[in-house]
Amino acid sequence: MEEEGGGAEPSKFLLSHDDPERAVDPEMQARLEALLEAAGIGKLSGEGKHLADPEVLRRLTSSVSCALDEAAAALTRMRSDQPPPHHRHHHQDKNFSQPCGSTATGTTPTVASSVGADGAPSLAEACSDGDVGTVRKLLTEGRSVHETTEEGESLLSLACSAGYYELAQVLLAMHASVEDRGIKGDCTPLMEAASAGHVDIVRLLIAHGADVNAVSGSGNTPLMYACAGGHEECVRALLESGANVEDHNENGHTPLMEAASAGHVGVAKILLEHGAGINTHSNEFKESALTLACYKGHLDMVRFLLAAGADREHKTDEMHTALMEASMDGHVEVARLLLDSGAQVNMPTDSFESPLTLAACGGHVELAMLLLERGANIEEVNDEGYTPLMEAAREGHEEMVALLLGQGAQINAQTDETQETALTLACCGGFLEVADFLIKAGADAELGASTPLMEASQEGHLELVRYLINAGADVHATTQTGDTALTYACENGHTDVADLLLRAGAQLEHESEGGRTPLMKACRAGHLCTVQFLVGKGADVNRMTANGDHTPLSLACAGGHVDVVKFLLACEADPFRKLKDNSTMLIEAAKGGHTAVVQLLLDYPHSVMLPRGNTVSTEESSGLSAAQAAALGLAHAAAPGAPVIASHQKANQ
Repeated sequence: MEEEGGGAEPSKFLLSHDDPERAVDPEMQARLEALLEAAGIGKLSGEGKHLADPEVLRRLTSSVSCALDEAAAALTRMRSDQPPPHHRHHHQDKNFSQPCGSTATGTTPTVASSVGADGAPSLAEACSDGDVGTVRKLLTEGRSVHETTEEGESLLSLACSAGYYELAQVLLAMHASVEDRGIKGDCTPLMEAASAGHVDIVRLLIAHGADVNAVSGSGNTPLMYACAGGHEECVRALLESGANVEDHNENGHTPLMEAASAGHVGVAKILLEHGAGINTHSNEFKESALTLACYKGHLDMVRFLLAAGADREHKTDEMHTALMEASMDGHVEVARLLLDSGAQVNMPTDSFESPLTLAACGGHVELAMLLLERGANIEEVNDEGYTPLMEAAREGHEEMVALLLGQGAQINAQTDETQETALTLACCGGFLEVADFLIKAGADAELGASTPLMEASQEGHLELVRYLINAGADVHATTQTGDTALTYACENGHTDVADLLLRAGAQLEHESEGGRTPLMKACRAGHLCTVQFLVGKGADVNRMTANGDHTPLSLACAGGHVDVVKFLLACEADPFRKLKDNSTMLIEAAKGGHTAVVQLLLDYPHSVMLPRGNTVSTEESSGLSAAQAAALGLAHAAAPGAPVIASHQKANQ
């Protein structure tokens, strides 16, 4: 293997029998011979070319191969004045007493915390710091290039994400898999590099055979990551290497949609040059590049897409056009551009709401003014029957309410099905300022299937209830089912509102549909505080409904509200009252499977502290056990002698 002129192979110098301390073991020698062979450095002149000559070292270090880097380092050490190899290891140990990863920033992935027995950093830590020299050393000593960080990220992905080009070279040369996703199994190294915009690493990985159309767990390709990040050079490199321009991720987005959503006009231009479909839409949500750009408010992107021929009337799955998407978030200039290009200002056929309704719902006053100036219908209703004014009132946008009223919106317009008005919607939401504005502007305070006072009472808006009462709202108004503001307040446990209504003259024993009183409503819902308040105000605990099917106690039993039942019994509610169809309190509780209430009733009166002087006869108590426990058995198919019955019998002995 000698050249003419008596040259010698450079690798043979490593096996210097004359200087054993500077020699390497045969395995290392064989490895270095292979490295030099791969580098194309076959032979050097024995007389003029020494291993440490700058020319040789330049040729070694200029290579893109980790193998050449390793060879250069080895050759330099061979001709240096460093101590022999077995002493040099001890010297290097001192240099790496502190883990390299200890200075890593918070944005760096967590790396394996293990260190060598001598305190040297782990391979993952060295990769995290971009410490190429240490990585080479550890790999040469036998560490696996397939190790991962504690987060499961591969070493190559870590290097590619951080932009460590030389480190990526080293790992690839040491046979790291170019598709290594680590334990996480999500993104490939190419995806990491493309996402971060490291075009040199992107090209390096492609040169090593990386799959440009690989898919992540979320369905994204390297091209999608590059597009989302706005990395134009990466996008070009990937497209030139065969990346698919029309792939869809799990959201149904193409690379162009990702670029449009992020506002990267330059990337969008590149994609269209490579054949991207400008009107391609996602499968599920039917989004297009234009609707996404409009929703995000990217004016330049919208202008570019419109000029390139994007369909401005394309509808998403919600039947939203590009103008509607812009209206949702109040992007005035985007909306103006769309209108100038001919976008339809009113609700298109088959859509559920208009641009103006969406702007009103979001409180976007300037945009609403623009739409009205361009001819938007101020009374156009959405699929719920709400006008723009109703939407503004429902969301509490006082300035929008003022604008719409100033432009002639009908203040007392009602929905067809529920007869809701702007005022009832404002009161339901508890928007006192909006309600005040509407009333002062002439809103009818008694209009609606449920009046504004009922809506506020049902939701527990105390100050708004107070305001409405002071404004003259009728506390006796009823719904078609006979409910009042008081019954709504009690049914929902708003004791403070109930107190305010009673002080304003509401009827304590008013009967709604089925003859149920406010107390009955509170008992059925289990609102103990409200029940206590109403009883304290004199509500009848033994009142029967008009058709005889319930009392306050039976409703509490049916609902399984133990504390309410106990309180009513202590207030002398009759547990033996026969209801319609011969039902009883025990049967009502048993039908619902409320065993705690059943036990309470069976143990009565021992389970309840009755007022002084009140007693229950042994005959009555025994009758409860004999007759009503049988009903319990029928309701639950319990065997004779079940513990709940035995407990009652023991109490009566």
